[in-house]
Amino acid sequence: MSWIMDTLGTIPDGVILVCGSLFLALIALVVAATAHHLLFIPGEQALESHAKLAELVHTSLVAFTVFVLAIVLNDVRSNLGRADDANLREAATITRLDRELALAGGPVAVAARKTLRDYVNAVTSVEWPQLGTSAPTLSSQAEQFLVTLTGETRAIAAAQPDSATALRALVDKLAEYRDGRLESATKSVPRVFWWGVAAFLFGAMIMNGRHSFDRASAMLITLHMGALGLVIAMILVMDEPFRGQTSISPIPISSALKTFPP
Repeated sequence: MSWIMDTLGTIPDGVILVCGSLFLALIALVVAATAHHLLFIPGEQALESHAKLAELVHTSLVAFTVFVLAIVLNDVRSNLGRADDANLREAATITRLDRELALAGGPVAVAARKTLRDYVNAVTSVEWPQLGTSAPTLSSQAEQFLVTLTGETRAIAAAQPDSATALRALVDKLAEYRDGRLESATKSVPRVFWWGVAAFLFGAMIMNGRHSFDRASAMLITLHMGALGLVIAMILVMDEPFRGQTSISPIPISSALKTFPP
């Protein structure tokens, strides 16, 4: 499963959506045709006497699948939106911290501003790609810069009590936003969900075979399962906030320090 997600991260979103829709529709057609000839034609008379039960089973399988997919799609979209909002707030916090350090002045503040720039570079160039892997992690390099920055801001705060509250609050927020990035990166859809959805979809595909398999039924199955495949592809596209074409950009953070040049 990990290599699949890593591969999807290198494919354009449009290709994933189209392929997901076509792939599920093709599988549905094959399963329906096979089930029609192997399972339902031999027991056609028995099936007619259980038509209502068959319709109930088919409807339940599809309804449950659609319901679960809708919930998960809303979940991953919300996670992506929250991560994007937090990214912008983190960029604003970096800008405010740099401004406070510039106002504080002195050699320690100059060193702290340099450390802040090193931290931002480590986050955008090292930590961001690590968050987009199948096993997201935070960068030890960025961690070291954050520790150094915390020590330097505390030294400034001790020497300048007027700036102490703002500096400490901003550094604490910086650490919280960093932890939040890892939290967002690890909130992916569990594998057991995909196994469950696959089972219900396969059952619905089999039940499609109870109808006569002709051009009209093939077109309807393609439209139906293609739509479900599109939803699944959308979930895969948005499931990893730091991976793929639809992902959180590090540009707001990398641009946060351009307002106050050193």
